[in-house]
This record gives sequence, C-alpha cells and structure tokens, in this order.
Amino acid sequence: MKELLEYQHQWNLHFPARGHTLIFISSLVTMIKLPAAFLFLLFACFFSIGSLNAQSSYSDELIAERVLKDGELKKKKTSPLQKEDRKAFSHLHYFDADESWNLEASYIRLDGKDTIDFATSSGRVKKFVRYAKLTFSKGGADHDLFAYKRVYPAGYKPNHAPYLFLPFTDHTTGEECYGGGRYMDIGVPTEDQTTVMLDFNRCYNPYCAYGGGFSCPIPPKDNALEIRVEAGEKDYGHH
Repeated sequence: MKELLEYQHQWNLHFPARGHTLIFISSLVTMIKLPAAFLFLLFACFFSIGSLNAQSSYSDELIAERVLKDGELKKKKTSPLQKEDRKAFSHLHYFDADESWNLEASYIRLDGKDTIDFATSSGRVKKFVRYAKLTFSKGGADHDLFAYKRVYPAGYKPNHAPYLFLPFTDHTTGEECYGGGRYMDIGVPTEDQTTVMLDFNRCYNPYCAYGGGFSCPIPPKDNALEIRVEAGEKDYGHH
C-alpha cells in the first residue's frame, strides 16, 4: 500500500472569497458611518469565520485520507491484514485532528555519507543514510528528529518518488499507540530549503502493528521524543 506523503494545506484557496468580502465591507463602511466598536466586532467575526473554515478544510482533508486508508485495508490486494482480521476490520483509530501538531521544523542537511544498518522486527537489516536533522518546538521546548533516506540494493528501482523517513517513539508509545513506534514520511527538500513541515496528524503505524510476517524498521534511540505526541494513528486495537 502506498503510504500518504505530507500534504501542505493550501491556504490561498480561502483567500479569494475573503478578499471579495473585504471589498464589500470596505464599501459598506464608506456608505454608512458605523461605530468603531461595531466595526471591530464585524472584522473579528469575519476573520474568525475564515479561521474556522481553514480548520474545517484541514480536518476534512485528514478525514478523507483516513477513509481512503481504511478502504485499502479492507482490500485483499492492498491490505496487510490477515483474512479473518480483514473481515472483521471496520476502521483504524486516530487522535482527533489537531492542526497545532502540523509544525514547522528547521532543516539541516547532513553529509549523508555514513550508511546505517537499521534493525527490524524480523531480525533483518535495512540500510539507510542519516540525511537531515529536523528541530521543532512544542510544549515550550525544542525537539530533534533525524530523517533517513533508504539505501536500496544495487539494481533495485523503487516505484515511488524519493522521500525521507522519520521513525520515532514518544510517550504515547506502548500506551495509546503501537509499542514499536510510528513513522512519518516527508518529501526530499530542495538544496536551499531551511525549513520543512512535520504534520504529526499524518504519522502512521508500521505494518507490524497489524500482524506478523513483516520486516519493520525499529526507530533509533536518537528519535525517541520526550513528549506525548497526541496526534496521528493510534494502536490498531486501541479504542
């Protein structure tokens, strides 16, 4: 199954309608002399509505992605679930959408020269390079995550665009969330890019959370976050 990459919310979709409304309000003010307090409330209501629309659109995007993933898990061809689990499957469980977990992080490109052997749940080893260091702020503190890029065997050609892999654990790991940690993917930044968006609402479980027979990279100790990431996918069996 293709995992969903980071989607950045297109704020400009809301700007045209907002701009037309501002023109209308400006015209109204020139025609009618309104008290300053009333004007303040009028503009406050207007921008509050715009903010609510943006939040609603963001939540709608997440819901649509999650419904799509539920559909994939129900299909024999694309599901990691065993036959009996697939028959009983209804939907995955998530924290409520919370846009405050869509965070800007500083991006520092590393030399990427050292190949690292990642241990996996099956005992096999998968090779990655430590590609970048990402730092974000949450809860009054800075937190670091390292992004990795897969090193494929010679001759292997992946059927997807290049991406960076962020496996991590946090203080929900083994509680509301899968004990083996969670993953997040982002696109590879450009050479001159200094920041990236980390949307923890889109972090997901490895296939090992759904059953056996998979070889899932184990998050390294360097990516153990000392906070509760109450966003994204919960444990498969958690309600």
